[in-house]
Amino acid sequence: MKKKRNAGKWVYGILICIFSISFSNTVHAQDANSDDVKNHVQESHSSAKLTPAQKKLEKAKKAQEKKAKKAEKAALKQHMKDQSPATRKRMKEDAKEAKHNREHTREFFLKRWFTKKPAK
Repeated sequence: MKKKRNAGKWVYGILICIFSISFSNTVHAQDANSDDVKNHVQESHSSAKLTPAQKKLEKAKKAQEKKAKKAEKAALKQHMKDQSPATRKRMKEDAKEAKHNREHTREFFLKRWFTKKPAK
């Protein structure tokens, strides 16, 4: 009989260790000092503490992004110009159908299973 009690204590002790380790990991993941929180706080306060050189770099970066966006838009417009009218019409219809198919898809099955159903 004593062997069974000792075996039960070992199992009980191992389970406690496993649960304590798993819970300690979840607490650390949600800690307010996590990297995501720190980065978010730094980003929100970063504009107030920029040096003139950093401001100049940000301005140049924004200008470059704007230029790239404009070039992409021009390339798309040129691409559409290069197509025949029938091809443009087919592309437009295909895009419309793709948009319709994307909007009418069901939610992921796990999400459907575990959402609360509205009360009747």
